[in-house]
Amino acid sequence: MNKILRNSLIGVGAVAILVVAAPFIIPVDTYRGRIESAAAEATGRAFKIDGPLRVTLFPLGVRAKEVTLANVPGGRASVMVSVGDIDLSVKVLPLLTGRIALDKIVLDKPTIALEVDRAGNPNWKFGKESAGSKKKKGTLTLPSGTELSGIEVSDGRVTYDNAKTNTHRALEHVNVTVGITTADKPVTADGDMTYAGRKLTFSAYLATLQTFLGSGTTHFDIKADADLMHAAVKGIMTPDGTTTGDIKLETSNFRDLAAWYGTKLPVGGLGKLALAARIENKDKVTTFDGLKIVLDGQTMSGRLAVDSRATVPVLDGALTVDHLDLNPYLFGGRHEPSAPKENGWSKKPISVALIKEFNGRLALTTGALRVQGLHLGRTVLRIETQDGLLQTFLDQIALYGGGGKAELTIDARGTVPRFANTLQFSGVQLKPFLTDALGLSTIVGTGALNLDIAMAGASPNAILHSLSGKGAIRGANGRFKGVDLGAVARSVQTALGGATSDAASTSFHDMGASFSIGNGVMTTRDFHVAGPVVQMNGQGAIDVGNRTIAMRVRPEAGLGGYAIGVPFLITGSWDKLHYGPDVAGIVGGMMDSLKNGGSALGGLLGEGRDKNQQSGKKNVGDQLKDMFGIH
Repeated sequence: MNKILRNSLIGVGAVAILVVAAPFIIPVDTYRGRIESAAAEATGRAFKIDGPLRVTLFPLGVRAKEVTLANVPGGRASVMVSVGDIDLSVKVLPLLTGRIALDKIVLDKPTIALEVDRAGNPNWKFGKESAGSKKKKGTLTLPSGTELSGIEVSDGRVTYDNAKTNTHRALEHVNVTVGITTADKPVTADGDMTYAGRKLTFSAYLATLQTFLGSGTTHFDIKADADLMHAAVKGIMTPDGTTTGDIKLETSNFRDLAAWYGTKLPVGGLGKLALAARIENKDKVTTFDGLKIVLDGQTMSGRLAVDSRATVPVLDGALTVDHLDLNPYLFGGRHEPSAPKENGWSKKPISVALIKEFNGRLALTTGALRVQGLHLGRTVLRIETQDGLLQTFLDQIALYGGGGKAELTIDARGTVPRFANTLQFSGVQLKPFLTDALGLSTIVGTGALNLDIAMAGASPNAILHSLSGKGAIRGANGRFKGVDLGAVARSVQTALGGATSDAASTSFHDMGASFSIGNGVMTTRDFHVAGPVVQMNGQGAIDVGNRTIAMRVRPEAGLGGYAIGVPFLITGSWDKLHYGPDVAGIVGGMMDSLKNGGSALGGLLGEGRDKNQQSGKKNVGDQLKDMFGIH
């Protein structure tokens, strides 16, 4: 046999014998202390192997049980890392050159406790104290020449406790494969985990493990997917704890996503969400620049800052919205919270609990705004909310062809929500406005409205019954639908005939009233209408809570040369009004005329046929003749 071949075979055999015998002849426990010291030197923390330590043959490596890495002094958990089994597979050939090349590290059922103390310091910053100083270098170190081929984590558990923000999270059944060679080279990770009962898959990229675990600047790219959402964030982490980058988030139901994360939102709205922004985060203060949100079919853009350090998040920012429907968020998802029913206003409870979920200031510019039944055009508003008290300042409002400004306050601090509203509108189309606001569709025209009102209640019915305050309305170039008040005036002593019908109407060029409001009832003493056929004034009450009206009207209309002045009543529900003579008023007018020596018909009809005739004082016979038309 060739001598060289023979020596080679002897060498291979010797190596094979050595490999097979190694687990039995190498005193592994003599290396326990050296391994623990090397790990402590690299991390600056106590490292212990409390279980068995042995060499494995296939693959060649080391298996350790009950391995722990100490936490920072004063940490919540006694150890930061605890692993049931660690398998380290070692490449043989690099060992011959003095290099440590770990083929694979497998961690079985590890538990990792990530913590942030009250000062904001994380426990995952590693490093040892430098000579002559108690200050840590803050850099992870590994033995020179150490190389890795990968790390596998099986069925791990990761907890996160932040004492500064009082936050706790737990990730269960963590399975991850980490692609890593050396501590100063890029790292990749792919895996899955369970959080709050839902499975989450993820992938991640880090520029280096050394800077991430130490105190350097680290580039990262993370993606996460679950049945509820897709999220991606790419950016930089700096030594001072600041994270900047680009973020994207998509979810089919933001309410369910928030609940999964541990935040319960009030009922109403917050369904499908897509978000993209440039993000900056430090100490739970997050700023979104270049923000674009599509939420519940509404598109928003602008800037938003969220300060989550307090129990209630604080918002600050400016957003532009293509259209905004507040009803789903303020009224529990019902799009017509105040729509009147046949038997009155809705008694279903409303919720303004969303106001308690955040504090801060927001500036909104909307292309269209919907609140209860009202549809507003382009609106510029400022929202300020603090501990359940919301104030909204509508600086510019496009409203039913007109415009104006308003202030709205919602106080959700008590057991029953309270509301206050002041507004000044002009050039408003009255029919659509009053229809959407009050369900009253019988007044057509262009008008102006001033209101200063307050109300309280847990349902639309309760709110409108509590209405109080004052206001005024003025209309021009319009008509009252469903009634010809001129015909009413001419026929108050007979059947109304065609005075009321769907086709009937009363035109006016001027209409208005001022009113006071108490317990849901609007009272006026200066109602007036002036038109081409009829002029009238009146007084009475409109019961907004019960949707009824009781008005006394005194018309003056040209009728065959007479100036008709017969008062009549308008009574009944808004949906079915009744018109009839004011008998008491007629008799009272006749008696006043008789007392003054005038004609009884003068009290009823005014001046008489001859407006130029001077009325002198008459005796009773003449008065009776005049009353019954006897000449």
